[in-house]
Amino acid sequence: GGPKGPEPRVVYVLKRIATLLGIRLEKWDKFLAAFQADEPSTRALCRFLDESQDCPFCFIFPSGDAVTANCSDLPTTAQMKKKVIVMHRLQPEIEISKDNMHEAIVFVEITKNVMDLLNMYCQSVYLSTLMNPANQRGWSDLIAKDLMDKYHVFLAQLHVTVGLMKGHTWLPQPPRDALPTSSTAAAAGGANAAMGSKDRVHVLEGAVITWTKQIRHVLKQDPEMLLKEGKNPEPNAEIHFWKSKAANLNSIHQQLNIDGLKKVLKFLETNRSTYTTPFSRLQKEVEEAREEANDNVRFLSTLTKRIDMLTSDSADFEHLDKIFDGILHTILLIWRYSKYYNTPTRLAVLIREICNSVISQAMKYISGPEVFNMIASEEAQECYEKLDRTLQVCNAFKDTYVLYRDVAAAQGGDGWKMKNDALFVRLDAFRERCRDALDFTRTVIQFSKLERIDIGGTKGRSLSQCVVAMHEEFNKAVEEFKSVTYDIMDVGEKQFDHDYFKFRAAVKGLDRRLGSLLGSAFDDLDTMQLRLKLFDNFEGLIERPIIQAELEKKHKTLLRQYQQDLTKVETSFIENRDKVDQCFDDAPIYSNLPPVAGAIYWARSARKRIAEPMSKMVFYNHTLRETPEEFREVDKQYNTLLKMLEGYEQHRYAGWESTSVDVAKEKLKMRLLRRQEKTGLLKVNFDPALVRLIREVRFFLVFDIEVPPSAQEMFNKSGMRASQHDKEKDKEAATYRQWVAQLDHIVQMYNSVLTELLPVEEPLLEDRITKMDVALSPGLTDLKWRSEDRIPEFIENTMKVVSDVSGVVDIMKQNLRNISTILSQWCKEPIIERKKGAKPVAMDEFDLKHKEQVGMKMMRMSDGGREIHKFLKDSNEALKVSKVAVNWKAYVDFVNNIVIEGFVSSIAVSLQYLCEILDPLIIAKHEMLPL
Repeated sequence: GGPKGPEPRVVYVLKRIATLLGIRLEKWDKFLAAFQADEPSTRALCRFLDESQDCPFCFIFPSGDAVTANCSDLPTTAQMKKKVIVMHRLQPEIEISKDNMHEAIVFVEITKNVMDLLNMYCQSVYLSTLMNPANQRGWSDLIAKDLMDKYHVFLAQLHVTVGLMKGHTWLPQPPRDALPTSSTAAAAGGANAAMGSKDRVHVLEGAVITWTKQIRHVLKQDPEMLLKEGKNPEPNAEIHFWKSKAANLNSIHQQLNIDGLKKVLKFLETNRSTYTTPFSRLQKEVEEAREEANDNVRFLSTLTKRIDMLTSDSADFEHLDKIFDGILHTILLIWRYSKYYNTPTRLAVLIREICNSVISQAMKYISGPEVFNMIASEEAQECYEKLDRTLQVCNAFKDTYVLYRDVAAAQGGDGWKMKNDALFVRLDAFRERCRDALDFTRTVIQFSKLERIDIGGTKGRSLSQCVVAMHEEFNKAVEEFKSVTYDIMDVGEKQFDHDYFKFRAAVKGLDRRLGSLLGSAFDDLDTMQLRLKLFDNFEGLIERPIIQAELEKKHKTLLRQYQQDLTKVETSFIENRDKVDQCFDDAPIYSNLPPVAGAIYWARSARKRIAEPMSKMVFYNHTLRETPEEFREVDKQYNTLLKMLEGYEQHRYAGWESTSVDVAKEKLKMRLLRRQEKTGLLKVNFDPALVRLIREVRFFLVFDIEVPPSAQEMFNKSGMRASQHDKEKDKEAATYRQWVAQLDHIVQMYNSVLTELLPVEEPLLEDRITKMDVALSPGLTDLKWRSEDRIPEFIENTMKVVSDVSGVVDIMKQNLRNISTILSQWCKEPIIERKKGAKPVAMDEFDLKHKEQVGMKMMRMSDGGREIHKFLKDSNEALKVSKVAVNWKAYVDFVNNIVIEGFVSSIAVSLQYLCEILDPLIIAKHEMLPL
């Protein structure tokens, strides 16, 4: 009940294989275990041993210390480079058992040079054995001769086959006994040897016939054979052909110069054989062909590097056209200097093969499945660009060829006199296929716009739904075309023409329906803008011929509508020009724009109104096959109106430049400040002309109008920004805008001091006011707006002095307001308080509550008094004046009078309230109860 061991037949086979492979005995167990672990190999060997009819052989391939078996496939080229063992059934009908394995199976060892070994064994071992008279005992002369003749035919075929496997043409030698010797040559003239000589001549003539066939076959080889067979060889096949033919002819040349072959020909010539003269001519042909092949190899080898670049798998197709010039220039040099490779036939083959390489690289760059995949991935535009680049590269090669063809013709001689149709028949077919693929891709791109089209107007909803339905039908047509099983870029696939015609027919029907829909939508819309937007929605599709025909019909209507709009714009411009020039209130310009900039903006708006539709009119006009007469009229009217508007802009700008810039520049000579005669108050002396100029320049820059340098300089210092980008300019230097703002603040504080001070307050600030006047005097007498270097310092000094005085005044005024607030609080409520609807009370109770309210009122007044003293103290500290000074005492008396007035007002409020609650008339009027 132990584990079952390997089958005896398998053990026998593996021992034989181990012996043939030289596997040592100590590694046998490992070798056996490795084979048993390989289930495919085990099954293959068992199948060979068990299935007699289906599996007559089994190949064994060594792999390290193990082997693999295969009984279904022949060895590959890579496997044949190593040793291969073949097991073969001698009799397929006999079942193999452990007892008959020795007789039923033969083991054959095959190496990569198996044919060489076979040729060597047959030529030396087997031939000597068969020719040994001892081995021919019992054979009749007829049998022996027939056997040897057939064996020599086999040897000759084997010799030729070995040569062909090496890429050479080997001429088989005649049988040994038929080869001429010196004795046979001498006996050839004797009468006794006449019969034997005839047999020898017959055998040798047979050999010469065989040589002639072989040589003729080599001579007939032509590089155009592959093209005639319908294949598509590339230029490296041309180079390989001539190398192979040159090697073949060189080998034949060497064999023809062997002594044995020369003796054969000499013997036949002596015996007046009719084959010697034709063979001599054949030898001359071999020499000529050999010289041609070697010369062609020498010249074509100069193309090898560039051809490798052309056919390389890593070649960059997008830049492939850069090597065409080098290839054709080299071909031109070969044509000029080669002795043999300068015929139209030779050149035609090479050019056609180069075309095949270009096509092959193009199909690697963009194939049919890739076209479909890119379209499915919504990369139709990228696909279109790749197809377009493919067509450009193909066209580039043809153009480069034509260029060098003309150069060859200019150099004299026959030139490259070949028909382009014959040379580029396949390339032209591929170019046409590229155009079809481009048309397909462009159609997909154009119809993809239907997915996003939204038509306006009263019929817009229903028409948009029709567009969606058409888009779905187009997608179905695309999917049907994409379902083809072949590569649409393969020019050999003729089914493409039928399938693509079917697709175009479906698209043509959609084009008709779209054209009709476009016409309906156009008629439904009434404004020019909406109609142009409709055309924009169908942009791309309008290029299609059927839809373009519909566009031609509607384009004239659109032109007439646009012409009416041009007339309206022209009329409006002429009617409002004077109003704009004179700045009337009803002039059609924005109120926030300065006069000149507003006028230019108004004119530019009119230009924009007519320019935008005109650009689209021109675009759609270019898509038409013919320019309608209406467009010429519209174009003329448009240009006339455009010149009128541009002339108006130039006129207004020139007038502004001549009248405003220099005047504004003179205004910079004015002083910074001026004092008003009547009031004595100050004012910032920045002239309105400067303001107007700066505003104009600001909008000119917004409109991208170049301004004079002096105006630009003033604007740069104004602090205004023409755009967001100009923010940084504000930080670079002081500007008019900053200066004016700072001076306005200073003047405002100064004027406030002068106007808000009371007569009693003025003496307290007299020194400070004098100091302000001294600080401000340079701005009134000396400093001008051109004094750019001194203005910042002046502003800094005056700001400090005036701010100090203004701060003191603000403190005094605020303290005085705080005092008034306290006094007003005292007057809000009377000392006596009686709630509404209160009942009469006893005298004692009233007296008690009244004293309580008086006490609270006195406490609040005491707190207010302390606050008033504090505010007076703050004002004194801010003024920095002595408390015994006359001016300060006067100010204190002034405040004291205010406080006394506050007391009086408070008392009056209480007395008034007391009278109201005691007056019988008021009590009766308000239905009050007596106190």
